[in-house]
Amino acid sequence: MGFWDLFKKKQPDVGTSALRDVGMPSSHDLAGLQPAPMPKELERLLRVGLPGGPTDGEAVAAFGALRGTPDEGRAVEELARSAQMRKLPDELLLTLGATLLDRGEPEGATRVLSAASCSPALVLLADLAERRGDLPTALSFIERVLLRDLDHPGARERHRRWRAQLGFDLEHKPIAAGATVVAREPDAPFDLLREVGRGGAAAVYQAVDRELGRHVALKVYHQPERDRPQLAHEARVAVMLEGAGIVRVFDLDPDHGWIALEWAPAGALREQIRARDLGRLLPLDRWALPLASALARVHEAGWVHHDVKPANVLLSRTNAAILTDFGTARRIGEPSPPGSLGYVSPERMKGRASDPRDDVYGFGRILEDVLEAIGDEQVVARYRPFAATCTGADVDRPADGRALVKRMRAPLGA
Repeated sequence: MGFWDLFKKKQPDVGTSALRDVGMPSSHDLAGLQPAPMPKELERLLRVGLPGGPTDGEAVAAFGALRGTPDEGRAVEELARSAQMRKLPDELLLTLGATLLDRGEPEGATRVLSAASCSPALVLLADLAERRGDLPTALSFIERVLLRDLDHPGARERHRRWRAQLGFDLEHKPIAAGATVVAREPDAPFDLLREVGRGGAAAVYQAVDRELGRHVALKVYHQPERDRPQLAHEARVAVMLEGAGIVRVFDLDPDHGWIALEWAPAGALREQIRARDLGRLLPLDRWALPLASALARVHEAGWVHHDVKPANVLLSRTNAAILTDFGTARRIGEPSPPGSLGYVSPERMKGRASDPRDDVYGFGRILEDVLEAIGDEQVVARYRPFAATCTGADVDRPADGRALVKRMRAPLGA
């Protein structure tokens, strides 16, 4: 029963002419009402991303032309609905989010912007989180920006300010590509072939065992005297978790600061993302499910990896994922250590003790990085909602690796 039906029941003696006299439509008038026809400009705008639709630039221009007109509200509503059904261009999502903010709808802006991955959208999401008083989430967004571009306007200033407000004393200092950090020559029975990776604690080389002729990944710590406990911890945890998807440890020498690990010919997922190597990245389930299963193994043993990121996911000859670098792994419930820029969950930033959901967050961030590199709309539409669940609200995030695998099987078609 509609509003006007109720009105007529309450006012049985009021006739059609009386209704007209007070400016109210009659039942005859209401029966003839139809939704206003959609403007052709809006019809074309809503075809963005579809065959025959406007280009990204044309869509942004068309939406801009509708701003400030009587059709603005309808355009915002229809675009927001479309954003829930398919991936819209980041530039259009950014414009739509800004429009929603101008209209006093910050929650709607957050929902729309969450589907975007460009740096300006992440900065705006960070500012919205700060406005809500959620500094850890704001910091997690801005670190994702800094991971791509240290010089993005305003990013470093926000990072410093929010870290200070959260009481973090130490700044993250990611090593730029090509930076030189002196690594000591390992006193080890290996011939070094080439350097394949470098971080603040160690460098990794492709090396050959002189006796066995076996290729290994030789990780050499920069300061073995200081980092001896971490090196030993990394090796012991990996050995304890030995099995599918966990890097194998062949040898170590804590006194000289090196550890010999399984060699992965395809390298780290990070390199495949940078190269946009679709042959390695697709299909996603070829490496994503083994990675989720490896996390399940870690969590079932009572551990949290704490550094799930593309650089720590190796690819085997068959493209299966191998989880490496257990130097910061902690028992569930133990205090959480510092993490890598752009891959630390907001809850961990708030000081939560070691929790498997923090690894699930890192897994979701890896998916987001891969989806951005792939750029295939069908693949993105299929996997992005799941990635958003992994990086979204903690209550909706899979509780651990086992739950992650279970939740993945439907979207991955297993």
